[in-house]
Amino acid sequence: MKRLLSCAESQDLDASTRKLFGLDPLLLMEKASLRLWDRLSLYIDNSAELRAKGKNLAILALCGKGDNGGDALAMLRHARSAGFGNLKAIVSSQPLSPSAQAQRGFLLSAGIPCPEWGSLGEEEKACLYAEADIVLDGILGSGVRGAARGEALKMLEFMGTAEGSERAAPEGENQPLVVSIDLPSGLGDGWTKDMPAIKADLCLCLEPIKEICLSPSARTGCGSILSVGDVFPRDLIAEAGSSFLLEEDDLESLLEPISPESYKMSRGRVAIFAGSLGAAGAALLCAKAAIAAGAGYIYLYVDKGLYPLLACSGESFILRPLGAEAEIPECDVILAGPGWGIGEGRIPLLKALGSASERALILDADAIQILAKQPGLRASIRSPCALTPHPGEYKELLKSFGPPEEEPFSESIGALAKKLDMLVLAKSHISWIQGGNTRFVWEGMTPELGVAGSGDVLAGLFAGLLARKIARSRKVGATARFSRRALERSMEEAACAAVIAHGGALVRRLPAGRVLRHAGARDRFQGGRAEMRRSIAGIVIQNGKILVAKRKEGGAIGLRWEFPGGKVEPGEGDEEALRREFEEEFGVRSEPKHCLGTASFVSPSGKRLLAAWLVELSKDCILELREHSMIAWLHPEDLKNLDLADSDRAVLPLLESNDQTQAGPGVEIS
Repeated sequence: MKRLLSCAESQDLDASTRKLFGLDPLLLMEKASLRLWDRLSLYIDNSAELRAKGKNLAILALCGKGDNGGDALAMLRHARSAGFGNLKAIVSSQPLSPSAQAQRGFLLSAGIPCPEWGSLGEEEKACLYAEADIVLDGILGSGVRGAARGEALKMLEFMGTAEGSERAAPEGENQPLVVSIDLPSGLGDGWTKDMPAIKADLCLCLEPIKEICLSPSARTGCGSILSVGDVFPRDLIAEAGSSFLLEEDDLESLLEPISPESYKMSRGRVAIFAGSLGAAGAALLCAKAAIAAGAGYIYLYVDKGLYPLLACSGESFILRPLGAEAEIPECDVILAGPGWGIGEGRIPLLKALGSASERALILDADAIQILAKQPGLRASIRSPCALTPHPGEYKELLKSFGPPEEEPFSESIGALAKKLDMLVLAKSHISWIQGGNTRFVWEGMTPELGVAGSGDVLAGLFAGLLARKIARSRKVGATARFSRRALERSMEEAACAAVIAHGGALVRRLPAGRVLRHAGARDRFQGGRAEMRRSIAGIVIQNGKILVAKRKEGGAIGLRWEFPGGKVEPGEGDEEALRREFEEEFGVRSEPKHCLGTASFVSPSGKRLLAAWLVELSKDCILELREHSMIAWLHPEDLKNLDLADSDRAVLPLLESNDQTQAGPGVEIS
């Protein structure tokens, strides 16, 4: 997980950093701007269209009066040092901050034009914009409060962000790449979707990323988000804020493996109340998802009219017909609502389901609608409870419990969770999980999951994973119950694992887009005693040297070197997995030749088998660094001194003993 900060918290981090080292603001700006330029430079190198412009690439910086404008000006200076000559800036007509004023002076000394906004006519501004290949957005930074106004608003309108306006370049003419620095201008802690903000193509976000960039209504305006690290001290970052960005690698740390000697009653028990006439699929989907999550014992309660239909489904749940008085079994988690309907009979049942304080309750879909329409029901729910609303249901909850829908999302979800004293998992293309004092964000951005039934699967995964956590934390045979706080903590962790599993681990990128993985992905959750899971490493050779790549910061092997490759997904063979991994990591086609051998290693999820394959790349291919910060070509004997990932180090003996790694096909990589 990575920290996320509010804009106010990021301002405090900036101040704490300067205080720690006794830094002048200009010195910290120098470090930040250099990191920003290095990241943009790497992006340019990996873009065939921008790279083709060479040093004639035209970069225009649009700079406000504050330090964000100073960052943009400093980036132009770094571009000038790198040999780029077609550079211009438009700066605020208002008095610049001392750091921004100094940066402008540096550029003027180097002969780089920096006219003031008020000195240019509309045609001159439009011409500068249309001639640019890249426009750096440095108008407003994280210190903005409320909606943009005055000259800053005019700059935003010029960039085409105000309602009814268009970008300066007419349709059909050059549309530059708009690159926002840290966050798109206009965004801030108090931002709401009716306020103007830059619509960026690319956002270079200083770590920790501002959580406003990941709010559902703001995310699409940020374009591609590229994080920029190594600006602020790690120990200060670790103490800042209480929001976290979830990553796919976090899944294994959130999911404890199921021990080989486990049995059904030790793996958690779930009771699901779902389905109605015409909506039997919702009940079946969430029950199957709870099974896939690895829960040991699952009851599915459905209306009597659905019982004959689902009784022959062949799934491993216990099906019970729902009468006027449901006998609720001993269980760890109750899930209610998917496809349930909102008839009168559901209200007393919902009261009964939430009456026990020692078990967890998850309300989804129609159960949320009932709660929103009957706010008085809240008083009857004693169980630690989680809600999983989609955007429409979230609005209904705000109408009944507040705050007003117009409030910034980060404030509204916190206030709603506090008012209800419930965990809120607000699911959409960006999912937010608001617990007691902590929130987690999953940047799913997976449109394939925006279909009917997807929410039922998420609810089932959540319930199954939560039941597993509760069962693991409870001593076998003990009669003592958890504390409420322990249940709530397990609920937070299970919700995080569920959104990652649902939105990330169950999908993969292919050249044509994203597709759901095979149903065999359930093995990832069950952690049973199936065959040893398999990974692959691609060995690419050029003139006797082997390709290695350094991972970007973050994740289990961040900043360490590795051979290209990864996990073999269910239903894949080694060769298919290698082709997929090279496409995902470098954007190139690869041709696996043959396996050099296998080695075993231990990962957090258990023992894995790693197969090393000799791989050829086409001579004219260009490696794009999508998941790595750099690559290197090294002789086999030099790999011993490299900070290789532990799994890849297990491959070294195979390379030393294999003659085929000594020559190689001499692939040329540009």
